[in-house]
Amino acid sequence: MSNIKQIKQVSIKDNKLKATIEVYDERTADSYQTSYQNECPIHEEFTLAMANLNFHVEKICGTCFPGLRAEGFYRQPSGDSELLTIYAVNRADDNTCPVNLAARLHLGRDEYAWIDRLLEDLSLCEREALLYITQGKRLGMERFVEIGNTSDEPLNTAA
Repeated sequence: MSNIKQIKQVSIKDNKLKATIEVYDERTADSYQTSYQNECPIHEEFTLAMANLNFHVEKICGTCFPGLRAEGFYRQPSGDSELLTIYAVNRADDNTCPVNLAARLHLGRDEYAWIDRLLEDLSLCEREALLYITQGKRLGMERFVEIGNTSDEPLNTAA
């Protein structure tokens, strides 16, 4: 049986989730990394969770850009700490990206006044990603409207 040990990377591109996860395989007592990609658009809850990271990008970089949007983050070991990189962009359109930022913070080493909020926001993003990875969360309609008129006559509509 395999268990997800840690989410290493979360990326939202074209409103779709891509993640790199570390998985522990109990049968072999070994860990490995694998990728997950969702072909369906993500839910608004995930978009809002990622938007919470915008605050941290601005605080870490010490600057404010209107329209800045966090599109992902990456966690990696770095000595006795963990290096967190949050990727953010300000896209003019699908082909133009005038601002591209990578905000880096060593968790466990760097002083950061909003560390508790950052850890909560990362946890929320990871929980949302896990819903897609482990439970198959999808954005889609499961309710359909059926119109009872099967003839070729037009329906009567209210004026």
